[in-house]
Amino acid sequence: MADEDDEVKEEKPGEAPRDEGFDEDEDEEGEGGPKKGGKKKLIIIGGSVLLLLITGGAGVFFSGFLDEMLGIEEDTGIIILEGKVFYKLEDITLNLNPEGPKSRFMKLGLTLVLLNEEDIVRIESRIPRIIDNVTAYMRELKPEELAGSANFYRVRENLLMRVQVAVAPVKVTSILFNSALIQ
Repeated sequence: MADEDDEVKEEKPGEAPRDEGFDEDEDEEGEGGPKKGGKKKLIIIGGSVLLLLITGGAGVFFSGFLDEMLGIEEDTGIIILEGKVFYKLEDITLNLNPEGPKSRFMKLGLTLVLLNEEDIVRIESRIPRIIDNVTAYMRELKPEELAGSANFYRVRENLLMRVQVAVAPVKVTSILFNSALIQ
């Protein structure tokens, strides 16, 4: 009995030798501790689920499904202020009359000032005609004809006249420039 520790354990054929200080139920961190690979798996799964939730939520938000629930209205470009209706047209991109071998481009943002909210439907049905009249006039201008405030005022008056012809009998009282970029 004194030599119990010195006993030689018999090994069965086909079995690997056993280490006496190692119990198969224990892992590297000790008794009852989580496995080392288990934490990594948990972090990866949690991160994947979080990423899936974020991308799914962003997809639903940007698709417009939640707009009505959240009270978000689509930007229509229509503002009613002090009895006047401001209708913003989409930006118009065109090339100006070139003087040299290089083309010059212009991006123009316009807002029409109307008297009645009921005229919006008529304006929307005539947008192609408005854009055609504006583009035809602006393409004939040279970049030098757009320099200075006096020239810009002249351009505004000519645009107003052409838009009024395009939308008659609707009364457009003014045209406002949102942007005018010449490249």
